[in-house]
Amino acid sequence: MKTLSLVVPVYNAQDLLDAIVGRIGALKACAAACGYALVETIVVDDGGEPPLTRKWNGENVVMLRNDPNRGKGFSVKRAALAAKGEFVLMSDVDESAPLTEFPKLAAAMADDAWMVCGQRRGRAGMPVLRKVLARVFALLVRFAGARRVRDTQCGFKLFRMSAMRPVFEAQKIDRFAFDVELVARAQRMGGRVCSARIEWRHGGRPSSLKVFKDGLRMLLDLPRIRFG
Repeated sequence: MKTLSLVVPVYNAQDLLDAIVGRIGALKACAAACGYALVETIVVDDGGEPPLTRKWNGENVVMLRNDPNRGKGFSVKRAALAAKGEFVLMSDVDESAPLTEFPKLAAAMADDAWMVCGQRRGRAGMPVLRKVLARVFALLVRFAGARRVRDTQCGFKLFRMSAMRPVFEAQKIDRFAFDVELVARAQRMGGRVCSARIEWRHGGRPSSLKVFKDGLRMLLDLPRIRFG
């Protein structure tokens, strides 16, 4: 079987972390049905206060901590490069895309694919402003060199690490635009990036993404990705 590592970046969300760890068993079962063996879960505490604590037993969970806060992109890069699995599944801690949507990513992981991006089927509950900004940003990412991927920002992705390791090692963006960089770099290096339609639901609590502050930073990061 192919080996799989689950990577979960977390910032100030102990309750959501406890909930997603409780559903690792469901991921194991659906991954096994697709020919993948989940070998570990890597949780990265991105400098939240108080630090995350481990309140569960029986699951193979590795906990890392950034101190100080370094950003979601840095956290995912750190975990992916530390992962033991041949494949890495990235999931947001609020499980907006349920872990049981994994078979859709696995089915889209062709033999020559480097990564599969979840493409959100529905955005019910997402604030209107974020919907509008997401559509505008989707148009701008083409400038950065990420092409033929309609939803770069979905927090549910599958990586083939034999191909993606040099991409992660070259990654420069530490915060929310890192997804665009991964797609653009993989494509510039000759890699194939696929998409898979997945079910998605708004997490129901304020995102750690600050629309104006982080949105401006993301826009400023796009030229760095295009010319970096």
